[in-house]
Amino acid sequence: MTNQSKHATDATIIYASLDQLYLHELNPRQEVAQEAIEALAESIKTCGLLQNLGGLQDDSGKIGIVAGGRRLRALAYLSESDPAQETVKSIPVLLAKDSAQAEVWANAENTARADLDPADEIRAYGRMAKSQASADDIAKAFGVTVAHVKGRLKLAHLPDAALDALKAKSINLTVAQKLTTADDEKLILEALQLIAEGRITHTNQIDGVLHPKAVKATDRRAVFVGAEAYEAAGGKIARDLFSDDVFFEDRDVLEAVFAERLGAAAETVVQEEGWVWIITHEEAYLSWNFMEEQKFERVYPVEGVLSDDLADRYDELAELDEGDVLNEAGQAELEKLQSILDGDFTEDQKALAGCVVHVAQDGQLQITGGLIRPEDKKHAIEAGILVKSHYGSAEKAPKNPYSQKLRDDLEAIKLAALQNAMVDQPDLLLDLLTFHLSGMTGFWDVLGLTTSQPRNLPSCTDGFALDKRLSKPDAVPADHWDVDLKKAFATLKKKGKKHRDAELTRLLAKLLTGRDADFSGFLEQKSGAAIRKVWTPTADNLFKRVSGSMMEGIYCALLDLSPTDERAKAFAKMKKGEKAETLEDLFSDPSKQKLHGVTEAQKARIDAWVPDYFG
Repeated sequence: MTNQSKHATDATIIYASLDQLYLHELNPRQEVAQEAIEALAESIKTCGLLQNLGGLQDDSGKIGIVAGGRRLRALAYLSESDPAQETVKSIPVLLAKDSAQAEVWANAENTARADLDPADEIRAYGRMAKSQASADDIAKAFGVTVAHVKGRLKLAHLPDAALDALKAKSINLTVAQKLTTADDEKLILEALQLIAEGRITHTNQIDGVLHPKAVKATDRRAVFVGAEAYEAAGGKIARDLFSDDVFFEDRDVLEAVFAERLGAAAETVVQEEGWVWIITHEEAYLSWNFMEEQKFERVYPVEGVLSDDLADRYDELAELDEGDVLNEAGQAELEKLQSILDGDFTEDQKALAGCVVHVAQDGQLQITGGLIRPEDKKHAIEAGILVKSHYGSAEKAPKNPYSQKLRDDLEAIKLAALQNAMVDQPDLLLDLLTFHLSGMTGFWDVLGLTTSQPRNLPSCTDGFALDKRLSKPDAVPADHWDVDLKKAFATLKKKGKKHRDAELTRLLAKLLTGRDADFSGFLEQKSGAAIRKVWTPTADNLFKRVSGSMMEGIYCALLDLSPTDERAKAFAKMKKGEKAETLEDLFSDPSKQKLHGVTEAQKARIDAWVPDYFG
């Protein structure tokens, strides 16, 4: 036994050379990352060994290190990389009196050790930084990463009260990081006081205290204006060093620049698009009753039409786009074709219409055009760009020539015509299903996805013929309250994909509502819907339900007669029922058409005619 061990009846510090030391099996740190060893070596090189090692001497006189295994490795690494280092020549080791004490040390150091308190760490780093030490120097001294040091140094500028609160656990690091966004100490102290009083319970509430007049950079006004224009106007910006949050501190400056740039944008829109008038709207959206409040009427872009070849090309490109395999050139071509379909406002429309511009929630300029002011409404109707309502004006509502019941029937017929066409358009229906379920339709339901189907059957079915697939009853079980869903689904699956697709197409067509008039018209055009494919006017389903004078107008229009023509006069003298029967014959009886001298052009007109209710 050496002289050193003879005096080690109690724990004793001795100084040993590196070659006397080895890692004892009791040491729990048997595996340590090389990066950690090198970082600690740099710290020891800069600051020296700030804590001794703990070991147990064996019978050979060597000392097995039970506490400080990472330091031992760092010293060994330092000895290899810089042999001249004095630190590695005489290493302080606290010797355990026996293996029991050594085992206690081994476990205690690794279970009871605590990292430096964040507040103390921040202050220590701050003091070193003030003495001109770089972040790299500080990282080496403390055995941490440079990124960690830089993060702590951002907090070193906080007032003492904030670091005291962090030390006392009154706030956490996240809150402390939030406090760095304010450069006014009074606001920081106010936030700390509110936290202490329990009046701030969430970190998001701190922003309102630290930046009382600020707007975040994500605000639509800030996005629209941009930081450069805002700062050029004298606005101040604060940035959160720990997140992407940016604060436009001067709300008044931002609002002034926003109003100025919105006005300039409006002038540009007038110059580029040619509207007669334009107004700016300060809010992020137009309210649901905006048009009604302003008493605006509205006209819409005139849609374009693609040739058959271009229509086929459009479908081809759209399919590629949906599959995410459309290249850049194809995308440009698709957008060009789409712009043709979307159409544009005509010069005649713009000559009497204006627009509203506003900045949406995403900070992008929105233009709502084709608006007719009350004072321009009469001129717009006279110019033929605004269609007078079927229901007349609110001031003088003339009696509608179509009764409510007849209007309901005509609406059902119109919907039936659309459904009739769509039942042969499975791809279009699946597109609509995707469109409906995506939520992109907003408040509109383009498909009535309920168990109740929209009405597509007029009260008078005379002259009405619907596709049998649409009139086929659904396969509802007799006892629909006690259905074995697994068995029923298995039955459907057995019928195969072809049956499934046919049923899906049929059922989707039956659920089609039409809804918005413009969109319904678009679907009619896409599907080739035609009212006369499902309905032929008869005495019972139409003519007896309208006035005699209306029937006289229809008779003359179809046969190219003036009201003073003898045949027109003879028709006018008929009783209402006779007029209705005569018109039905004109539509349905070839022999009567011959007696009336119907020409080929008139026959084509009769075959295509629908009530003006349909527009």
